[in-house]
Amino acid sequence: MSKGVAYQNKDIEFKVLSESFKEKSFAAYGLNLPRIKDVLPTNLPAVSANELRMDHLFLLEDHTYALVDYESENTVEDRIKYVDYIARIVKRFYKENTVIPGILGWL
Repeated sequence: MSKGVAYQNKDIEFKVLSESFKEKSFAAYGLNLPRIKDVLPTNLPAVSANELRMDHLFLLEDHTYALVDYESENTVEDRIKYVDYIARIVKRFYKENTVIPGILGWL
């Protein structure tokens, strides 16, 4: 077994401690939320090579962006797709400009 402190020591500590948060409240943080029912996995594995194309992305005069996408139905799957669009827009503009843009979405 190696000696010393792991580089991710705080991450490891908080993962171990997270189990103790079960059935606790966020009141100590000043947040009025329901009690914690369960501690869920925090890993979000993703391997993706798909290219998403939205219908329209506009830059508005106030320097926010408007995402406009046309759908024949309003489904949960489409809403998840829009969250992915927004995450990719934010990542792209942050990489290019180190600014996180304001985004408006219309379905």
